[in-house]
Amino acid sequence: MKTMSVARRSAIIISALGFLVPLLRAQAGNVPRAAALRETDFASAYREIVGFEAVLNSVIGESFPNPFSLVNKAKGVYLPGYGEVFSFLINVQRAAITTPWGEVGSGRALTPADKKQQIEGFKDRLVRLLLAHAGDLNQLRPEESITIAALFEDRNFPDLERQNRTVVLSVLKKDLDEWSGKPDRWKEFKQRMRIIEY
Repeated sequence: MKTMSVARRSAIIISALGFLVPLLRAQAGNVPRAAALRETDFASAYREIVGFEAVLNSVIGESFPNPFSLVNKAKGVYLPGYGEVFSFLINVQRAAITTPWGEVGSGRALTPADKKQQIEGFKDRLVRLLLAHAGDLNQLRPEESITIAALFEDRNFPDLERQNRTVVLSVLKKDLDEWSGKPDRWKEFKQRMRIIEY
């Protein structure tokens, strides 16, 4: 049986330590995160999310009064380490519904300019909503985010081409708390938010 040289044994030990040290560091970095998870009151977070969903659904109903516009109501979830995320789906073309028996109207058809203006106005209402209800989301840490993902679908019937649009509004809780006492400066706050559209 061959014996390993001291140099080779040292090389193996150093290699093993090279793999273990980053793992141990990563594990040590997770200790504050694990402690933060233990501090989170998930029952309270759930109540806050349900309350914010109700307010958000109310604003959606006021902004898109057509009863067929709201496809999926706002639903929220708390993601530890990230924050709270709310999403919903709106069909902006539901002024007239195409059926196999004809077209059923529930208002005038919207032009592309009308749709764009309606979505822009809705984004502004969401920004003001966040400022008005910043104090309702107390379980979030300052470094966590509040994100609203609005999915807009523009179609009437399954055979027709879809023209979808997604708007994501996101803000850190600490920024929201800083600006919450300034509702008249919502336009400035909107510029500081992260807004992505695609």
